[in-house]
Amino acid sequence: MHHIGILQLTQNLDDAVRGFKAGLSESGVSAEFHYVNADGAVNDLPQLAEKLAHQQAALIFACSTPAAQAAVQLPGTIPVVFTPVFDPVGAGLAKSMDKPGGKATGVAGMVPAAAKTAFIQELLPAAKTIGILYHSADSNALLEVNNFKQAAQTAFTLVDLPIAKPEELSSLPDRLIPELDALFLPIGRIIEENFASVAYYAEAANLPLITSHAPNVPSGALGALVSNHYELGRACAAKAAQILAGAQPGNIPVGIVDNPEIQLNSFAAANLGIELPPALLKKAAEVFE
Repeated sequence: MHHIGILQLTQNLDDAVRGFKAGLSESGVSAEFHYVNADGAVNDLPQLAEKLAHQQAALIFACSTPAAQAAVQLPGTIPVVFTPVFDPVGAGLAKSMDKPGGKATGVAGMVPAAAKTAFIQELLPAAKTIGILYHSADSNALLEVNNFKQAAQTAFTLVDLPIAKPEELSSLPDRLIPELDALFLPIGRIIEENFASVAYYAEAANLPLITSHAPNVPSGALGALVSNHYELGRACAAKAAQILAGAQPGNIPVGIVDNPEIQLNSFAAANLGIELPPALLKKAAEVFE
């Protein structure tokens, strides 16, 4: 029986935990789980990680970048498996994706930018100019913006719409130029926490929203191409099983999102006068009405 700690930042990642437990069961790993959740309080994560260490966890499954960082910073050699960290190398969790080198490995949560570009082209075939609305101080947002620009620069005219603080969203109506055909929202807490305001201004401008945060779709975004947290958890379980069998986490490559899922909002499409492509509807994991 293995003692496994689960360090979670918020309940938004419950699906990853369920997938992790299911994957371990499928691998024949018998485990007793010690679960702690910071309920969004990032500053509590180091103390919660220490609690898991005192419970003699043989491995910690860390959900989110801050949770993984807190677990990796523990003294000692407790291995860490993480998801859905956007930038494991930039976050200091891995030296490289192929050979992380330390005491952590996992599965990154960022959907490749080329796939998102192709998704937008299929969803909005007439779109030529895309605005990118993001928090300019969010490292994950900046990474996704950079990747998206590289992937999409030949497909669209891209318009930067950075904000430094939430209060700047009130000026968004003045920044939404008539040429825009849609807004792309990279991952980022400030935008996600203020999505209602973004959706209000976008609706007033008759602009569809393409998001990287799945909960935004039922809240009014037109669509998203996102990772499936349950499947990320299952993939992490396979890596955890290797570690519990004696493998070194630093030698286990960090995985990436192989099969992102499509989420669409047919109500938002109807409000915008957009007909959702039948091929996308057929492929969609979820269509909100």
